[in-house]
Amino acid sequence: MSDAFGEIIAAKGLQVPVQIARFHHNTAGKYSGRAQVQTGSWLARCVTRLAGFPAAGQNVPFEIEVAPHAKGQIWRRQFASAVTTSVLSYDRRRGCAVERFGPFAIDLTLEVKVDDLLVRVIGARIFGLPLPGWMNPRSAAREFATAQGQFGFDISASLPLVGLLIRYQGAFFIDT
Repeated sequence: MSDAFGEIIAAKGLQVPVQIARFHHNTAGKYSGRAQVQTGSWLARCVTRLAGFPAAGQNVPFEIEVAPHAKGQIWRRQFASAVTTSVLSYDRRRGCAVERFGPFAIDLTLEVKVDDLLVRVIGARIFGLPLPGWMNPRSAAREFATAQGQFGFDISASLPLVGLLIRYQGAFFIDT
């Protein structure tokens, strides 16, 4: 069984580094590493803090825990003492992943560029109502294998009219 991204990787026949394949093949696990966190304007910091994301920092202890959920998997990300949780599911009909943060749902698709797995936002909803395209969050997100054999991530999110919300990057080992 795979998580939502693993389902897309399989459905599209994407070739990804072994670290990425292992991470997304699991439907449960707990991984830890370090992250660097950047935040945007004071308004962006207010929004991200409400969602449980951390303040900016270097070498921040990071932990991600993935657990089964009736609608997919719960992704719990902890940066030092700040915790944010989402539910990630696979929409087989549309062939995309859906990540839910409270009343927000973000539709995601994947593509591979060289050895990086790129995550793109293709739609968003609030309380089930679609947002117009110009209001969709923007994301520059990638997963990759580091030179040390770790699962690397570089995730950023921004909003029109607000700018950068958050960017976090780091790495952790995937047990075999």
